[in-house]
Amino acid sequence: MTSRFLGRIHHPAIGVRIPEVFLEGILNGCRRRNTATGLMLSFGRETAPQAVIDAPEGQYEITLGHTGTSIRFYQSECARRAAEKGVVAEIEADHLIVIGSATRAVQRIAGVKLESHISEEELQKSLDYNRMAIAEAAEVGTVNFFTTDTSDLFRNDVDDMSSDDLQRVFEATYGEAERQAILDAYADRTFTFTTVEGEEFAVTFSKTDAMRLATKYAKSVEINALLYKEIAEKLGRPFGFEISLDETPDLTEELDFLWYLLEWKRLGYSVDYIAPNVGFHKRADFDGDLDDLRRRVARLHAMAQGVSGTLLSFHSGSGSTPYSGKGPGTYEAILAGTGNRLKYKISGVYYELLMELLATYPADSPQRVLYEAIFDEVKAYLREVLDKNLSLASDLLRQQMADYDRSVAEGRDPYDPRHDFFRFYSYLALAFRDQNNQRKFRKQIVDLYQTDADFRHRFDEECEALTLRLIDGLHFENNLG
Repeated sequence: MTSRFLGRIHHPAIGVRIPEVFLEGILNGCRRRNTATGLMLSFGRETAPQAVIDAPEGQYEITLGHTGTSIRFYQSECARRAAEKGVVAEIEADHLIVIGSATRAVQRIAGVKLESHISEEELQKSLDYNRMAIAEAAEVGTVNFFTTDTSDLFRNDVDDMSSDDLQRVFEATYGEAERQAILDAYADRTFTFTTVEGEEFAVTFSKTDAMRLATKYAKSVEINALLYKEIAEKLGRPFGFEISLDETPDLTEELDFLWYLLEWKRLGYSVDYIAPNVGFHKRADFDGDLDDLRRRVARLHAMAQGVSGTLLSFHSGSGSTPYSGKGPGTYEAILAGTGNRLKYKISGVYYELLMELLATYPADSPQRVLYEAIFDEVKAYLREVLDKNLSLASDLLRQQMADYDRSVAEGRDPYDPRHDFFRFYSYLALAFRDQNNQRKFRKQIVDLYQTDADFRHRFDEECEALTLRLIDGLHFENNLG
């Protein structure tokens, strides 16, 4: 059995930051529920081409390929292990991010609000990097799916422009023929849809809306199309494609969402999944109104299905702990809104689970010693980041470290794995090197897993249980029919 494109089906997509450690439990859970799954890593953050992974410390940003797991290794290992287990797997190149730096990408995940300001030089550098990553994925030969993230290219400033300024920018962005084609396609047009719950609704674009949205998303659409064509050329075979719109500080508006879908179709491209911002935040349970969430999702789903048969993909799928899902009622709300047809992504929660298990071991045990070393070095590095105002520094990180100091002074366990700074930045430990340029903590984690049968058994069980909570909570069982 080989990896393959799953098509537009109800399924999970799971990050495998340390395949040697995570795959066993993940695949066991999928096999128990007869679940076809995506296996993935983020190309803009978690993984990188083999040459980047092997490069000396300091040659690239610490956040780029921070897991120490290369594109070549995770894709080939996922395909091999899934075949051995008899699990149908789609190997995904997740989040080909077009952004000024990998550090900006991980800061967005941590909740740092950043204004987009990618320069032309940064854009070309980012595209060159993504081309290198796509080429390695294609060469490995097991990749079936690609997700892009061009949200740094959104021109959010046009939302507040005057009519005259908007007209001027619109005319500067498009030639006369294309401007007319856009206005013909959208200006004063109404589109009607019906949700899975039976609600009928209409979305209307004014001429101003058409100009605003075409200008706001011009560069994003252009670069997504460029990446799509690059992938098609390099791969030379069918593949799945997903567009991420969720890496923004605000909810995805219905007008914006519909325009992007319609424009992508007008240009002649296919999209299997699209990920709007529905109010989810990284590593946090959903705390909004569940009825509002259900209705918002239902309307977005209706538009995606109505325009191009596309399904919604939900990012930021991990909750406040490895045991909370996305919070009470959240899974039920998005299932109801989509008629049980969606894609759902989680990744970092498996690493959080690993840290939590290591923390449960008694003092002076090898597991606890490793955990405390990871905790101490991450904490020390982040203090240095703040002291020297390095690229990862932010007001949010300063607040997290201040909260840590205050809570410890008040008696909280200084090694609690749920301290916010550690939950959001513990991944850095996988990038830390020793004098031989080896990723020391990654190596120690893998060595512990491979040599300690009791620890391996415990973690495999926990990893499988986490996977089953996801599968059962979102009814991904028997998803191939």
